[in-house]
Amino acid sequence: PSRPLPHLLPIAAHSLNHTLAMLVVAVPKAWSFSMATVANSTVFSAINSNLSLHQAAMAASVLASSLAPQADLLPLKEPAQCSLWSHLPEVAQDSGAEWALFVVLPAIWVALVLAGTVWNKSRLGQLSIVKSYQEMMVGRQSRLSILDVLRVVAILWVMMNHTGSEGRIDILDRLPSADAFKKAVHEHPVFGALLGNSALGVEVFLVLSGLLAARTWQRDSQMDFWPHYSRYVYRRLTRLVPSVLIFILLASGPLMRWILPRFEMTMISACGAKGLLAHIFFVGNWQEIPTCLGYLWYIGLDMQLHMVAPLFMWALNKDRRSAVLIVLGTIAVSTFLRAAYCLSYDTCNKSDVDIPFISYPGVDPASVKHIYSGLWEMYARPYTKCGPFLIGLLFGWASTHWERRQVRLSTRTGYAMFAAGAALAIATIYAILPEYWWPDMSANVYNVAYTATFRSVFALALVAMIAALTQQTETIPIHIAWSVLARLTFSAYLLHMPVVYVFNHLTYLQEADSAIALLVVLPGVALLSFAVALPFYLLIEAPIGRLSTAFERYRASLKLDASLAPGTRQTSEDQTTHKSSSVSSSIVADVNHNVPLLLKTLD
Repeated sequence: PSRPLPHLLPIAAHSLNHTLAMLVVAVPKAWSFSMATVANSTVFSAINSNLSLHQAAMAASVLASSLAPQADLLPLKEPAQCSLWSHLPEVAQDSGAEWALFVVLPAIWVALVLAGTVWNKSRLGQLSIVKSYQEMMVGRQSRLSILDVLRVVAILWVMMNHTGSEGRIDILDRLPSADAFKKAVHEHPVFGALLGNSALGVEVFLVLSGLLAARTWQRDSQMDFWPHYSRYVYRRLTRLVPSVLIFILLASGPLMRWILPRFEMTMISACGAKGLLAHIFFVGNWQEIPTCLGYLWYIGLDMQLHMVAPLFMWALNKDRRSAVLIVLGTIAVSTFLRAAYCLSYDTCNKSDVDIPFISYPGVDPASVKHIYSGLWEMYARPYTKCGPFLIGLLFGWASTHWERRQVRLSTRTGYAMFAAGAALAIATIYAILPEYWWPDMSANVYNVAYTATFRSVFALALVAMIAALTQQTETIPIHIAWSVLARLTFSAYLLHMPVVYVFNHLTYLQEADSAIALLVVLPGVALLSFAVALPFYLLIEAPIGRLSTAFERYRASLKLDASLAPGTRQTSEDQTTHKSSSVSSSIVADVNHNVPLLLKTLD
């Protein structure tokens, strides 16, 4: 212990982003060192080498694994290339081409938005920040406005989940203190299950997504299927793809590598072009292991479910009884598959999937595959995760029929239904406690049944609460702040993870040993997440939404003109008449489209 470690060589100090420091030592086998001595010596040497305490801890872990191979540590490999374009020789890291791709292109878009704000009477006026702000500040006073509250609660729940996971350095590095922290959180008598089961926030999003998908489809359900389907998918893609693309460019570019090197190291370093393109094309939830921007898996899942939702809606409108049986049968099959996965991979006692979806730089991906086996398939695939979405879809379809028939609940019945749904939701959340009390419990009837059904049961409880609040005789008013925050939830979902990594530097969170600490930190995470989501919404999400809507109207006008074009040569008078007819038809079409929406709004 009194002699310095021989041949301490810093190698592979960085992957492409120059953030990962690793120390490898060659020690004669005849020497014997305790792991504590190795750690202490390494920390001292690393500090003298101007490395951070976290990097010193990583170096200690590496050294300990070299001296004690039997320890349950991850094997190392040479760091992989991390940039989206790093495999292409003509685009090097930190080169002008990389800055042009990842920084200049988003900057050009922002410049166009600013120009549209200044010259709002020009064609660029559609991009105006003022228009985006005005849209954001419009209050929603309808029976479904209560959904805005649920959206905000859901994103806060998700933020809490990630703050207690990726927000902790010891969890990112799989240090022993991580298990102690998780145990302390799970054992809290009041908040343990609420925080441990916080991934149920995703189920809230899935229920709302299915509900709104059904109601969106029903607005034009009289249209032929394929024209309606193509327009439905077009709207979904044009509103989401540009925002996701710009975020990925920013997240995987040199700016993020400079601002948040740890985020780049654990979220981006394992991506490559294939991983990032998977998220751009909404198939990120089908990656073999979730080591590339793993938290974006939900966006791909949601898009895939929206792609098949019109098929269920078409069936429900054609043959109600048979279609309901099909939907319920699909949910039952999904439940059975969840049970089969948890039994096959012995993960029935890990219902909360309490593991971070990150990469471990310098670690062979094959060696971490077992960490996600079974859990990843059960957590992110549409065939095991579709239950809550379909429950929301079925309720959304039914609610449109109830509105036509003016079916309403009395105030007393509504509150009773809400109380029953809330009780079921709370019971479902806290029913996970036996898994925390007996963490080594093998598969049995209880945990198999819970793992297979708890997400769909929670969705049923949530639907009962929504029905109780939206089907009452009187509309429940909400404050405009909920609507504003709800409009920011998509941007907040994209950006909250980099914000969580900012809190890696908060000593209070890193040294926390109870669930209360997460509740204390959550307001700061939420405030900062919505603060960065606001400019993203004003500069990117909202302008792109208006642009896609304007382009859709332009395409519709072209189709209308083409359908009205005569097959023979027209005289000047005929052409004038035709143009007037086209304009009149457009006006009539706009009136037919907008008047029902206006009446719904007034209602």
